Amino acid sequence: MKYQPPSRETLRQLKERLGYTNGQMADLFGVSTGRQFHKYLSDEDKREMGFHVLMYGAMQLALMAGPVTNIQQVFDAAQSIGAMIEMQ
Repeated sequence: MKYQPPSRETLRQLKERLGYTNGQMADLFGVSTGRQFHKYLSDEDKREMGFHVLMYGAMQLALMAGPVTNIQQVFDAAQSIGAMIEMQ
């Protein structure tokens, strides 16, 4: 599998579109605090989002849209926020 996490910019756009605080984004992606999530957005304190964190958040986003009936819906949600996932 090839994985590239979403960019800081696409995560910022998602946060803005949802109207969420860093704390709410932390809850959405299953990280401990808003400060921890901020590291995914920061240009100075850079941290790339791990695959497991992305998939947790993508599942939450997919569930916000309605029932999840297959894994492709989760992959689609992940890709909609800028992640690149290629199964080999």
